[in-house]
Amino acid sequence: MTVTLHLPPEAEAGLLARARAEGMALEDYLLAIVTKAPGSAAADSPFSRESAVQRMLEFGDRHRLSLGAPVSRAALHERHRF
Repeated sequence: MTVTLHLPPEAEAGLLARARAEGMALEDYLLAIVTKAPGSAAADSPFSRESAVQRMLEFGDRHRLSLGAPVSRAALHERHRF
């Protein structure tokens, strides 16, 4: 699919500067932004960063872990004593 955007010169200059800072062509940079946007097929894949973070948060909730408390083997298995 081809899309034409009419950007103000300052917006174009900013995007071009960011693309160059990433070592990318402007077209590739914009494609990366669009494919990583929330709601896009790439962002919703099980391998996306957002999906990974969500799974980690759910794991922490399920095992009662928090970033404020030290995690040890004993703490992880506290409720699973034989």
